[in-house]
Amino acid sequence: MDDIRTLRAFAQGRKLITFRYLGEANKKWLADMYELYQITLAEEDQEDFGGQEWRKAAGDEVINYVKLLETYEQKYIDIDVPSTFADIKIKLQQDKILMHRISAKHENAVVSFECTIIASDVAKTYIKKCKLVCPKCGYGFSVTCDYNRNLPFERCINPNCRDTRLMPDQDTLETENIQTVFLNEPLEEARHNSPIMLVGKIKGTNVGTAHVGQKKRIIGLYKTVYDPKKTEHNVIIDVAYIEDLDDVKLLKPTEHELNKLKEEAKSPEFLDKVIGSFAPHIYGFKEIKKSLLLQLAGGVNGNRRGDINVLLVGDPSMAKSELLKFGKKITQTSIYTSGKGTSAAGLTIGMVKLSDGTMIAQAGVLPLCSGGFAFIDEFDKMNKLDRSSMHEAMEQQTVSRAVAGINLTLPAKTSILAAANPKFGKYDPAESLGENINVPPALLSRFDLIWLIKDKVDLHVDMAKANHILNTYSDDVTIEKPYMTPRQLMAYINHVRESKPKLSGEIRKEVLKIYEKMRQLSREDESALAIGTRQLEALIRLSMAHAKLLFKPQADVEDVRAVRDILNDMFATFGLDMDKGSFDQSLLTGITGKETKEQVANRVWAEVSDPNGDVTLTNFMKSLAESITFDETSAKKLFDSWDKNCIVRMNKDGSWRKIV
Repeated sequence: MDDIRTLRAFAQGRKLITFRYLGEANKKWLADMYELYQITLAEEDQEDFGGQEWRKAAGDEVINYVKLLETYEQKYIDIDVPSTFADIKIKLQQDKILMHRISAKHENAVVSFECTIIASDVAKTYIKKCKLVCPKCGYGFSVTCDYNRNLPFERCINPNCRDTRLMPDQDTLETENIQTVFLNEPLEEARHNSPIMLVGKIKGTNVGTAHVGQKKRIIGLYKTVYDPKKTEHNVIIDVAYIEDLDDVKLLKPTEHELNKLKEEAKSPEFLDKVIGSFAPHIYGFKEIKKSLLLQLAGGVNGNRRGDINVLLVGDPSMAKSELLKFGKKITQTSIYTSGKGTSAAGLTIGMVKLSDGTMIAQAGVLPLCSGGFAFIDEFDKMNKLDRSSMHEAMEQQTVSRAVAGINLTLPAKTSILAAANPKFGKYDPAESLGENINVPPALLSRFDLIWLIKDKVDLHVDMAKANHILNTYSDDVTIEKPYMTPRQLMAYINHVRESKPKLSGEIRKEVLKIYEKMRQLSREDESALAIGTRQLEALIRLSMAHAKLLFKPQADVEDVRAVRDILNDMFATFGLDMDKGSFDQSLLTGITGKETKEQVANRVWAEVSDPNGDVTLTNFMKSLAESITFDETSAKKLFDSWDKNCIVRMNKDGSWRKIV
């Protein structure tokens, strides 16, 4: 085994690495490993090296392998020993550490940690060794780079010259590849949702193995890069070993807890109890909470998208942000952000300018959360161009960027839960969903579920909600504990998310029947939601997620029907009745019967008109705005439409009369 193969074996990530001593090359490499990475002899192998001889050779607890091998060279010099005799085991003396715990006390020490590559520079080279030649006097001398990979001499060492124009002799250059990478703390390990970042230097054969968005395990030397011109100095990780991390270490139920959950899942009350554990401090919203649990469980990722996207739209103070924050609380690989302060670069791929002017790509929220969740509050406050950057991520599950000569595509298998407020503070039934939140239909169609949460006045519900809030503040009232704690709910979600139920053949007819009813709604003139094939795929994803929550090996008709009930409730929030295949104003406004917006306006006109049929505009607008269906903005919009279409005309005295 040659030196290159030995070095490759060292980089494979095993704690114990075996190689054969074959001469000076390995002896030098061992010396470098001892100096840089504090390699020690494994205790279980110490006796194999001649009892106490290793201590005599080293003179210290930390082994100098050069001395050790020299000792054995001398010991066996006159003995015909097979080339395999000197199998040596090397042990890296460090355990995994969290990135936020790496500090100055680790100076010049080896650290091992897990991270995500968020940005990387192009590969470069540095000079390890060369001969420097003075162009003035011709004097030449050999130099080796120092601790910070700088050549230590800036002037000619000839005392009669001391010229500063030293040039390396090209024939004596010994260089090595090097690459700068930016290492971000894993989201599941970060404190307060604020991951720290370190700069890593990858050398040699490891260059080119770290790409933006990848999760890695790093072993390297933590050291300071000294700059004599500054009082504060940068720190880097001098990377010795790097490997891929396929899976994040997720919290899982114990075997006992899992068996108990599977047994209780057979009960019809099981899902209700799990739903009650999701944001228990928020009153009501049972179906919405159930849909969020389906999102967390997810569909099955394969040739098609398995991640579920949900949008919450509604009036202010309806606990939308609280639902998002609780979702963040029970998920490990996730980021919570606000649309108001989020740019397209922050969501997808940004460009960072280094101190030397080099532009490098940096992963944003969606690729960093790949395999997890992105919670975006104030979705309506995002810039139009920033929102458009999400189209690719929400359907193709990738993000792409081509700028400054860099063409990059990163995976973004991320479930998005977004919350939005109407642009005028209150949802206007006279306008479409897209007009209310200023989001284009192309983006809305990428959400599997869209919930409209209106602040309807209902004395019974209002009092129940108020009592629920007061009970959370009272010490005298005993509040029933939820079925699961947030930690138990997290473990449960992490487990079911990994399951891959099949789709039973018997559900085909049921799925097509539901889809047909959904398509009927899209033909309604006043339909608030566009319904197409994406919603068919969403139906399948949700059905499989429902099967996951109940530990089923395959999704059946019961799962599809459960999802149908959720869709019924969702459509009802927009005034759509899926069973009837029609628009029902009463579902949206609370007005009894099927009184449309036009009918409401005509009724109000008749109520405020005088015997001649004339109406004072201020009276009409005030009365119309006070109705459940309209507010001031939508009332003005309707009257302007009447005026434009010559439905009304103004009299000479300033009053108005309908002419149609």
